[in-house]
Amino acid sequence: MSDTLVHADRPVHAGMLINGEWTAHNDRIEVRNPARPSDIVGTIGRGTNEHIDAAVAAAKAAQVKWAKLKYSERAAILAEMLKRVEAGLDERAVLYVRENGKTLREAKGELTGVSNRQKLTLSFAEQLDSDIQMPDPNGRTYIKRRPFGVVVSIVPWNSPVSLAFSQIVSALLAGNAVVLKPPESCPLALIKTVELAAKGLPPGLLNVVTGLPGEIGDRLTTHPDVGKVGFTGSIGAARKIMANASGTIKGLTLELGGNDAAVVLDDSVLADDIMQRMVTTIYRMSGQVCMAVKRIYVPKAMQGPFVDAFKKTAARIVVGDGLDPAVTMGPQHAKAGQVRGIEIVAEAKQRGATVHNVGSVKDEAVFRDGYFMQPTVITDVPDDARIVVEEQFCPAIPIVTYDDLDDAIARANDTIYGLGASVWGRDTDRALDVGSRLESGTVWVNTHGTDNLNRMAPYGGLKQSGLGRRAGLDGILEYSQSQTFTSYEPPAKS
Repeated sequence: MSDTLVHADRPVHAGMLINGEWTAHNDRIEVRNPARPSDIVGTIGRGTNEHIDAAVAAAKAAQVKWAKLKYSERAAILAEMLKRVEAGLDERAVLYVRENGKTLREAKGELTGVSNRQKLTLSFAEQLDSDIQMPDPNGRTYIKRRPFGVVVSIVPWNSPVSLAFSQIVSALLAGNAVVLKPPESCPLALIKTVELAAKGLPPGLLNVVTGLPGEIGDRLTTHPDVGKVGFTGSIGAARKIMANASGTIKGLTLELGGNDAAVVLDDSVLADDIMQRMVTTIYRMSGQVCMAVKRIYVPKAMQGPFVDAFKKTAARIVVGDGLDPAVTMGPQHAKAGQVRGIEIVAEAKQRGATVHNVGSVKDEAVFRDGYFMQPTVITDVPDDARIVVEEQFCPAIPIVTYDDLDDAIARANDTIYGLGASVWGRDTDRALDVGSRLESGTVWVNTHGTDNLNRMAPYGGLKQSGLGRRAGLDGILEYSQSQTFTSYEPPAKS
C-alpha cells in the first residue's frame, strides 16, 4: 500500500455531544498514527469540568422519561440504533486503523461485531419486563429493577468501540442515560460510531465528553448526579476511580487487566490449527488485549516440540502498517508501550532467557519510524521475570515448563490477576477438570480470547482483574438495582 493511500484522508476534527448537540471546542488534542507518528489523524476537544456538568445535567433530565419505558420498548429503539451503526463501516475502519494501529481486518471485525453482539443483549428485554413475584404470608412481594440514573462510561484505547457499546447498550436498556469519555489517543472511530447511534435517541440520553483524564477524570467519577461508573482499563486507574466513587457510594463495574495463563497438558496435540488458535490470541492487536494468553505452561518433556511448532506457526506473522493488506500485526499503540515492551523483553534476556524472534517485517523504513516491536517467543525464563509476573501488553510470550501438573496450576494461579485462562489437551473432560482449578473469570479449552467468548454468557475478572460482569443477562443487571415491594394484606374477616 502506498504512502498516498495511507495519508489520503484529511484530519478528522471531532466534537463533543451534549444534550443532542455536537459542540466544537477551540482547545484541541491531537490524535496521531502509531504506525506513522508524523501523520495527524485528527483532533478532539480538550473538555473541561463545565462540559462534564452540562453533559451530566442533560443525561439526568433525559433519563427520567426513558426509564418509564418497558425494557422491550427501549430494546426496540436500541435495535434501530444498532442498524444505524452498521453504515459507513469501511470508512470508519480505515480511520480506526490509522488512529489505533490495529490491522484493517481487526478493525472491520470489531466494528461489525458491535451490532451483532449487542443484538444478543437486546434479546433479554422481554424476560426483563416480567417482575419477580415471591410468596408472602401476609400479602404480596415482588421484585423490580431500578436504573442507577446517570452512568459514566470510560473506555481504553485498545478496543474502544466494542467496549463502549457493551456498556452503552446494557446501560441504556436498563433505563439509564450515559455520559461517555472516549480514550484521548484513540477516540475518532468511536465518536463517529456514536454520531450514527445518537441520531434517533432522545437528546441528552447519550452524551460524549472528550479530554484528558487528569483534567476531567475526577469530576466524572465524583459528580454527585452520577450513579454508576463503568470502566475498562488499568488496575491503577481503577483504584483511583474506586476512591473517587466512595464519596457518594457509586456503583462500579470494572474490567481490568489480565495475565492469562495457558496450561498445555501432556496429551495436547500440536497440530497446526491448534497452534494457530494459540498464536492468534497471543499476537492479536500486537498483544494489546486483556483477554490474551500471556503465559504458557508446557510439560518439560514437550518443550522442544511445542516451541518448534509454535515458532513455525508464528513465522507467518507479517508486521507493518495495518492498512497494508499483507500485514497481520500492527504497531504498539503508543511510544510508551513500545519502550516498556522492549524493556521487559530485555530484562528477561538479562535473566538468562532465550529470545526467539518470529515473523517478518513488511517495510523496514515504516518499522523504524513507527511504534513497532518484533514478535518474540521467550524460553528458559524464570518465574519472577517481569515478562511472567506482569501483564506485558506487547507481542512477546514466555513459555515456561513444568514437571508436575499440580505445580503448574499453582504457578498459573500465583498472580494478582484472574481474568482468563485456558487448558489445552486431547481429553476435553480432563481439560475442563483442570480448568475448574484455575482462578479466572473465564476458562477456555483448546482456544482462548475475546473472539471465542459466548456473548450470551457473562464475562469478567476475579481478584484484581475487576468487579462485576459484562454481556449476557448479568451484564444488563449490572446497570440496575433490585427494588423489593411487600404489601401487608390480612385476610378478609368472614
